[in-house]
Amino acid sequence: MTGRRAKGKEREELVVDAAAKAIADLGLANVRVSDIAERAGMTPGHVTYYFPSKTELLMLAIRQSEEALVEQVEAELGGIDDPWARLERLIDLSASDGRGDTGWILWFQVWSDAATNDTVAEVHNELDERWRQILIDVIAYGGERGVFAYTDLDDAAQLISATIDGLSIQLTVGAPKLARARMLDLCMQASAAFLAAPVALQADAS
Repeated sequence: MTGRRAKGKEREELVVDAAAKAIADLGLANVRVSDIAERAGMTPGHVTYYFPSKTELLMLAIRQSEEALVEQVEAELGGIDDPWARLERLIDLSASDGRGDTGWILWFQVWSDAATNDTVAEVHNELDERWRQILIDVIAYGGERGVFAYTDLDDAAQLISATIDGLSIQLTVGAPKLARARMLDLCMQASAAFLAAPVALQADAS
């Protein structure tokens, strides 16, 4: 990559970072180009030169956020042998960090826009499927070792994913009486229930 292209790429990433912060702070509908420019330390003209559409910026911001998460997940999970510990770490990495979590606020915006915007819906489905496949791989890893039991792998992943999403939404909006530690504990309790052997299988084993 030439020096000019590298510099242009750095500026694009700077704008995307600034857009993510602005969208999380103000909401996509309320964000002005000047808000992004101020956070990026650029002029509004520079921002619109790289990204003429706020929706495009939202898509790039959520992609960048998810890429960073996937890189961390891939770097850490392979070194965890115990299936339950591996699942617990995945939940810890992907769940909300608390009220105002930037990554989760970006997802709020994506979910909202995906209902009426086909382009946003396509990106949402792509990223959601990627995350779901990571979760499926973790569950399958435990199943292959006889630690997890489930009647349908996809259903188990869907149920655990829905639990993480639902509790993370509550945590991100500041639901009372839901500290992050309790949220993670509830996610693991739900996972234990979803990944327990069916009653008939338990009876056969005894």
